Amino acid sequence: MEIPSNTLKRASIALLVALLMTTAGCSSFAGGDAGDTTAANETAETTETTASDVEGTANDTASSNDATAAETTAADATNESSDSDSDNHSHSHDSAANTSNESSVDAAYTGQMAVVVAGERVSLTEDLDEDAPVHMTDVDSWHTNESTTLAEALEAADVNATESSLTYDGETYEESNNGTKLIYRVDSHEVDPESYTLESDDKVWVLVVSDDSNVTTPGEYIPPEQLHVHGTIDFTVDGERLDFSRDKYQQAGHNDHFHFEGGHANPWHAHSAHVTLAYGMSTLDGINMTDEGVTYNGTTYAYDGDGDNATANVTVNGESVDPTDYYLKNGDSVSIEIASSD
Repeated sequence: MEIPSNTLKRASIALLVALLMTTAGCSSFAGGDAGDTTAANETAETTETTASDVEGTANDTASSNDATAAETTAADATNESSDSDSDNHSHSHDSAANTSNESSVDAAYTGQMAVVVAGERVSLTEDLDEDAPVHMTDVDSWHTNESTTLAEALEAADVNATESSLTYDGETYEESNNGTKLIYRVDSHEVDPESYTLESDDKVWVLVVSDDSNVTTPGEYIPPEQLHVHGTIDFTVDGERLDFSRDKYQQAGHNDHFHFEGGHANPWHAHSAHVTLAYGMSTLDGINMTDEGVTYNGTTYAYDGDGDNATANVTVNGESVDPTDYYLKNGDSVSIEIASSD
């Protein structure tokens, strides 16, 4: 039987189309597998890279945290040290800076000196010239290689001092004038400036107190690292001594100009040359001083013994004083005795 040519052509076309579709399908499957494999490999590589990055980031973070922790620990240590210095205002700490300055100077004689005239601190560091017999390392610390009297040292700073008079900045102060007091003290001893020769470790105070100086108590504050005033006190009530080492009398939360510190009952510290005995004692809990008497725990004891509560006796270095106008000085030994009428 003869097959028509048209039919043969259609069959040929159909077969060709089928072959083409089959070939395309195989190529598609193969390409799909290859594509999936490539994607999987790329995904694996990406996953490995990501894991590596995460591990690296974790290590970096850990290192950063360790460094931060170390820095924090160091900062905490510094803060603790700072807080400790602030709270433990000890006597040795007070003089550490000045002691260091003195010991670092190669000189035959070293010490400390403060000169206060009518409420004004004389700047020895500015007034002393190169030819002066003494020199200042800082505001307090002096040194010399010569045998020098106190008067000679002061004269180099334009302070002319004798036992009974002192001239500074064109004004002369004389002990004989009412209301004027001249104090030349080395450690706790009064000296004659013209005859006293400076020695190593001397702590020298030269004070001129005048009624005309208009100094307001407690006066200009002296920082703890500078030369300030120390002394002792014995406060008794009917023979029983007050213990100034108790917490309520110590420095923390107390007055800056006058205080006890370091858990010690002695010495007391005065951070001004113009702290009166009455001012200092009146800063303490339960104590008040006036020109008429001493109040202790709510009871006032008169100096003259009048009234119902007997007497209060106040002396400094064995001499009776008016505590309202007596300025505490380095080395002072204060005694306050209260005897009740009971």
